Amino acid sequence: MIKMDKPAAGSSLQKRAKAGLRRKAVLSPENFANLTPEAAQQMLHELQVYQIELEMQNEKLHQSEVAMDTALSRYFDLYELAPVGYCSISEPGLIIEANLTAATLLGVARGALVRKPFSRFIFKQDRESYNLCRKRLLETGQPQACELRMIRNEDTTFWAHLEATAVQEADGAQFIRVILNDVSARRQVEAALQESRAFNLATLDALDVEIVVLDRDGVIVMANQPWRRFAVENSIKPGKPAAQTGVGVNYLDICQASSTSNPAALKAFVGIRSVLDGRLPGFSMEYPCHSPLEQRWFSMNVTPLGDNVVIAHTNISAHKQVVDALREQEEFFHLIAESIDDFIVVLDLDGRRLYASPSYRQFFGATRDLRGTDSFATIHPEDRERVKQVFRETVQTGIGRQIYYRFLLDDGSSREMESTGSVIRDGEGRIARVLVVSRDITERKQMEDQVRQLAFYDPLTNLPNRRLLNDRLNQTMAASMRSACYGALMFLDLDNFKALNDAHGHAVGDLLLVEVADRLKSCVRGMDTVARFGGDEFVVMISELDVDKSESTLQAGLIAEKIRIALAQPYRLTIKLEGKADTSIEHPCTASIGVALFINHEASREDILKWADTAMYQAKEDGCNLIRFYG
Repeated sequence: MIKMDKPAAGSSLQKRAKAGLRRKAVLSPENFANLTPEAAQQMLHELQVYQIELEMQNEKLHQSEVAMDTALSRYFDLYELAPVGYCSISEPGLIIEANLTAATLLGVARGALVRKPFSRFIFKQDRESYNLCRKRLLETGQPQACELRMIRNEDTTFWAHLEATAVQEADGAQFIRVILNDVSARRQVEAALQESRAFNLATLDALDVEIVVLDRDGVIVMANQPWRRFAVENSIKPGKPAAQTGVGVNYLDICQASSTSNPAALKAFVGIRSVLDGRLPGFSMEYPCHSPLEQRWFSMNVTPLGDNVVIAHTNISAHKQVVDALREQEEFFHLIAESIDDFIVVLDLDGRRLYASPSYRQFFGATRDLRGTDSFATIHPEDRERVKQVFRETVQTGIGRQIYYRFLLDDGSSREMESTGSVIRDGEGRIARVLVVSRDITERKQMEDQVRQLAFYDPLTNLPNRRLLNDRLNQTMAASMRSACYGALMFLDLDNFKALNDAHGHAVGDLLLVEVADRLKSCVRGMDTVARFGGDEFVVMISELDVDKSESTLQAGLIAEKIRIALAQPYRLTIKLEGKADTSIEHPCTASIGVALFINHEASREDILKWADTAMYQAKEDGCNLIRFYG
């Protein structure tokens, strides 16, 4: 608020005021009767001077008022157009005033915010945080800040940063000034970053692969849990320091020191150094490790990562044994797999394809070599993680499962698949591979979807039919019991639909019904249901209105009015006749709407439909194109 300074004592305005008082005393009736002509002339002169002074004072006052109006206008523009929301809240918690930004953030007209509890716009689970912040503010008088979720448009939430300050007016009344700032984007980025870091660390530690990251000098800067475990297990020897290949150790120095007696160490040193220097884009190698008890095989994959390199070190001894066993049985297996029509694929324990039957290869294209490729890469992204989880469970338990998912083909199309997995064990009973038998069930699924579409959806408008409406009404009633919020059922009947059918035929009437369905869907939320009840009758079901019946009635009335206005707009329909030019007609068609509120299971599904139908007929009797509530 702009404050104007008071005139200083002894100013010209005060002096002129005193002079005016003196003139007033001189002009009293008693003194005026005794004036001589000369004195009267002098008095007239003084009055003229006084008039000029008053006009000057009035002009200065006008200029001051204009300046103050300009300052106030600038202040209110800054207040209204601020990039953050401002709210003033009374001590009982009611909104006194709010700027346009606050109203936009909350998705409510500014006038509708006044006298509403501020806590109503706070997500239920976060209201305790707000109450604590408010309590500390009122007790200490110190500004408080918190972040919590707020409600926009009754059904969506966003994260807001609140800064609250206590303000006391001249009469002693206290209110709270709140600054709102939408921080949803920042919270999402922070959550995604934290989740990504945690996921990456957990994934690396969960892998059965030893992984390290080296800097430009070959020093280990990160090692996952399998690598640390491997380092400890292979360093507990007399005269050998523990965990000599842990973080902070120069891995290249170790390789170079061993290179004189170990060709694999020399190859690793040269390869890693070349990747670090940019002379190689990466490399991999396999090498044996002999011991008196067994011969083990390891693989090493080196990949550049900025100025660093990532080394994945894996014990592939079991894989080597599996490959040997597969080689012995491959010819026998091919005789069986290549003589059946189902798709057969053998996968390693990481899901890579080791073998694909001719029918499987033909499914993806006869010229495509699938060996060694990732079997999960061709699965639809929405189904991929679920299939991976089933695959992991099969590997862990040895028990195969039947699963349904979608395959992606090279041309971008997808096919519905049914697959059953089983495990292949090695000579020691350990799971070595996974055998998957699949079949294409796309046509069968299409037929099932068609049957379901016919059973639950209106074939003309593609809206839910009466059967699906009944099911969703049951679900909404159950949800109402949990949330204690009212729902609303609206029964609509088109007022002058029959005239269109009589004049132009049912085909044109169908065009109008399709347009009505589209307009109805545009008037409600995605969580609500629009159904065709039959003929020119439609039903709209609104869920989760409010716990208060009066407020729910108000909300339902607003939605019904929106629908009434949308349906009352003229319909422009194009008539297509074979062998003739298309013609367009315009047909006015309104709707009579009956509304019935419900909560919990206080009434049966049949009663709710009957109430709404009764209210609709009342709207018809009262003149059509009207809204009537039951009860």
